[in-house]
Amino acid sequence: MNLSNFMKNNCQHSKGAKVFFFGLGIVVLALLIFQAGVFVGYHKASFSYRLGDNYSRMFGGGTRGIMGGRGFGQEDFLNGHGTVGQVVKISLPTLIVADRDKTEKVILIDSQTIIRSFRDSIKIDQLKVGDSVMVIGTPNDQSQIVAKLVRLIPTLPSGRTLSASTTSAN
Repeated sequence: MNLSNFMKNNCQHSKGAKVFFFGLGIVVLALLIFQAGVFVGYHKASFSYRLGDNYSRMFGGGTRGIMGGRGFGQEDFLNGHGTVGQVVKISLPTLIVADRDKTEKVILIDSQTIIRSFRDSIKIDQLKVGDSVMVIGTPNDQSQIVAKLVRLIPTLPSGRTLSASTTSAN
C-alpha cells in the first residue's frame, strides 16, 4: 500500500485523520516561518560578530563586546547593508567611512559600483577624505560592505550634512 492509497482510504472515512493532517500541516508551516526568522537573525548577528573579530586587524584597536560595557541592546547589531558618514581614508579599492556613531566601516569598491553626486555619475578619484557619503551594498565574509551605490552628500554651511532626517525648514 502506498501513501496516496493510505490517504485516500483513511481520510475519506475518518474525520480525526483529516484534523490530524491539517494540524500537522500547520505545525510544519509554523516551523518553516520560525526557521526563516532564525536565518535572518543569524545573518545579521554573524556580520556584527565578524566585524568584532576583524576590528583590531582592520583598524588596530580593541574589540567591542560584552566587556566593552554596551550590553545586549538592539544597537549592538550593526547594519551591514550600508552606512552614512564621512570618508576617513581612501586606499583603493577600499574606503574607510566613519558612521554617525563613529564606527569605522570598510567599503569595497568594484567595477559594478555606481558613484554619484546628485544626478551625475562621478569617478572614484573625485572623492576625497572628509567627504560625506551614503553607501548601499551587501556585506561579505571579511566584514566589508561591497558597495552597489556610493552617493556624495552635500555639506550644509553649518557643517551638517543632508540626510533623511534633515527637513526643508533648516
